[in-house]
Amino acid sequence: MVLMKKTEELGGAYILSHPVRASIVKLLREDKKMYTSKIAKTLGLSDRLVAFHLSMLTTGGFVTSTYGKANPPNPPRIVRYYELTERVDEVLDKFIEAIR
Repeated sequence: MVLMKKTEELGGAYILSHPVRASIVKLLREDKKMYTSKIAKTLGLSDRLVAFHLSMLTTGGFVTSTYGKANPPNPPRIVRYYELTERVDEVLDKFIEAIR
């Protein structure tokens, strides 16, 4: 019960604490908008693993997605771009405040 209360107070910081998700957040801070296979290639991970962690970040409200044309457009295809929400900074600020 105490752990659940602490988790709620930290606003989901535990979702950001996983090393893969933290790496994705860091990457999206730098590049702003990326699609799954580009994130996977940059981090040296499988598309499937990255997609799983992106779904966790999406469920937690830390990323949003939109569809658009892949860049580079060869071959032409539509991909799902992910970008961070303001919730990331809000939760990290709460977390830092909680551990002070």
